[in-house]
Amino acid sequence: MDVIIVCHTEFGFVSNGEVIYDKAVKSGVEEGVKNLISLADKYNAKITFAVCPEVVDYFPKNIKHEIGLHIHPGYARYNYKNFSWIAGDLYLKENCKQSINSSVLKDYSYEEQLDMVTKGRNYIIQKLGMDPKVFVAGRWSLNNNTIKVLIENKIAYDCSAVAHVRSDHYDWSKLPRISMPYHPDASDYQEKGNLGMLIVPVSQALLNGIVSPESTIKYGLSWIKACFLEYYKQKSPLFHICLHSPSMTDAHLLSAMEKFLSFISKKENINFKFVSEIKEYPEKTIRGNILPYFFAGNYNILKSGIKKVFKIRNEQYHRQNNI
Repeated sequence: MDVIIVCHTEFGFVSNGEVIYDKAVKSGVEEGVKNLISLADKYNAKITFAVCPEVVDYFPKNIKHEIGLHIHPGYARYNYKNFSWIAGDLYLKENCKQSINSSVLKDYSYEEQLDMVTKGRNYIIQKLGMDPKVFVAGRWSLNNNTIKVLIENKIAYDCSAVAHVRSDHYDWSKLPRISMPYHPDASDYQEKGNLGMLIVPVSQALLNGIVSPESTIKYGLSWIKACFLEYYKQKSPLFHICLHSPSMTDAHLLSAMEKFLSFISKKENINFKFVSEIKEYPEKTIRGNILPYFFAGNYNILKSGIKKVFKIRNEQYHRQNNI
């Protein structure tokens, strides 16, 4: 199994286990990146850092890990619980034409997306000396225009897919929960095609829990470990972990990440890789399997998960039989 770790590199801090993307708190980059690198080096893991253009002056220089591009468009105030921060990228705001103030990339025209990605990519090259080949869209949001823009910029990998999920700002609902890398179709980024890049979905636990140390606050570490075993026991070729750099400034989340990496590294035939080192794998069916979750300890979540599985299967049966 290949294992990739993609770090969305942004300003911010952690409060009660949740990342708050406050641009005034630079430690989310300065400390978070260094802490994650130290942890990765301990387990011979590799990190792909998807870097926002606005953070490059605070990003460590001459690292031995991979650098990609992370785009957050717009510049609007975002309120969550007792916190308020600006969602968007200051460098892009000051250097790109944006006709709207949306934080959702798919809302922008092809020309505006091209401007943001091209200038963001060039800025990464100028400041960090690496040409990013990996992309992550802020808020997981992209569309067919984004794929065209990435190909034009010779970006070969997108890691924005949260499979089998749809919200008001992104749509990945056509992908099965367990999805492997695929070449998208020009007319629909969620369909397999022959475009010259790979979409690399994030690994998803039962109940669509994104595999991340940040998810352990809601689901528990044992649930995320169960997801790994769900993939591993079926000889899945790839496991994709994601996280945000501010999470690595929090002692609890840093500990969760270390325990998870320790758990993974003890398994046989594990290969930590950069995103740019992977490829499209031979076709393989990997089915959802609830058995590993029975030993995960979170029985309330498991009970809900079983109900959801049966509901989905019942809906599929009715569709197939035109009931």
